[in-house]
Amino acid sequence: MKRENRGPYLAMGLTAFAVIAASLLLFFLLFHMKEVTGFLGTLGVILRPIFMGAVIAFLLLPVHRGILRFLMAMTTDKRKADHRNVAFLNFVAIILSLLLAVFLIYLLMAMVFPQVYESIVGLVQSIPDYIEVVQGWLQTFFEDNPDIQSAVMSVYNSSTASLEQWLNSDILPNLESVSTTFQWVRTTIWPNFTGVMAGVSGVVMGFLVLVKDLLIAVIVSVYLLARKDVFAAQSKKIVYSLFRTDIADLLVDEVRNAYKIMSGFINGKLVDSLIIGVICFICCSLFKFPYPALVATIVGVTNIIPFFGPFIGAVPCGLLIFLVNPLQAVYFAIFILVLQQFDGNILGPKILGETTGLASFWVLFSILLFGGLFGFAGMVLGVPVFAMIYSVVSRTVAHGLRARNLPVETEEYMGKTGPMAR
Repeated sequence: MKRENRGPYLAMGLTAFAVIAASLLLFFLLFHMKEVTGFLGTLGVILRPIFMGAVIAFLLLPVHRGILRFLMAMTTDKRKADHRNVAFLNFVAIILSLLLAVFLIYLLMAMVFPQVYESIVGLVQSIPDYIEVVQGWLQTFFEDNPDIQSAVMSVYNSSTASLEQWLNSDILPNLESVSTTFQWVRTTIWPNFTGVMAGVSGVVMGFLVLVKDLLIAVIVSVYLLARKDVFAAQSKKIVYSLFRTDIADLLVDEVRNAYKIMSGFINGKLVDSLIIGVICFICCSLFKFPYPALVATIVGVTNIIPFFGPFIGAVPCGLLIFLVNPLQAVYFAIFILVLQQFDGNILGPKILGETTGLASFWVLFSILLFGGLFGFAGMVLGVPVFAMIYSVVSRTVAHGLRARNLPVETEEYMGKTGPMAR
């Protein structure tokens, strides 16, 4: 067989091999899903500092670019001609962006943490008063409902009888003499205490591991910011080597659009949540709501979640205020509704603009879908991720319609339409 005639057979062989390999891989995944999931979990733990560093670099990239543009504008063209000077300015911009981020975090903690601490201490100190208030409500409620009172009191009496029996049979006999007390502590109390100490040591070790991952993540973010242009160029080389030029251009353009959507949404949402937290703190202080700093912190943090965020944060805050003053809880609910309308209709669109371009239904759909799959992170990132998917699908559909000389506008397909063939 001639060499030039082997091409079709080689392509058929490679296609058959790819199909068989894909079938075997699918079979392995279906019947060894537990092992695969465990391996992916272990891999995620190992690469967690890399992921955290990528997130830090992603958040710092707009600040880094702004500082770098300022430094480049202050540098003469003769110095910018030397790539070593440009690399030095890039490194200085990275350090300044990290220092600015640390300063902002410190400033936020210095302003918020003392107020939050005082609110938490006040809340803990007021717990006995809250218990008395609840007991008063229950007594009043039971006086008006004697049937419920008799049912609850029967359960209460049986519980107290069981408690007295446990104390008389298990606790008090073990405290009658030193020897029995020592034996009881050694056989019963000490094993439970060691378990508690093991849990505490596990928490401490987890905290130390988190600190270690954060330090590595900062170093990774420096490397990513320093070599972002090189990584982007290498990625483009791979894309253009695998696809046709027009398809590669489309992929590169979609990645740029995805970055624009993601960065615009996340950075805008952080600024929006900070402003909402400050407004909430000021208004809660003016309206004399209890624990204004704690309430504002909860509302500001949960506001990062689109659509549901203000209401998620308002529920625990409303309960705290309700325990102090039920009438103020009603005023607080009205205030949260007004604040949510202000954020959703005025402040949010001004800051975010048309970052996502999603209708309200798709925002709700993306939050429910990604929140159910990935929890809190999915609720925060679900909207920009779905916006990227929506953009890719919309542009693909528009490209297909233009290729068939069909209208792209949705209005052209509303109502009863006739034959589209021309």
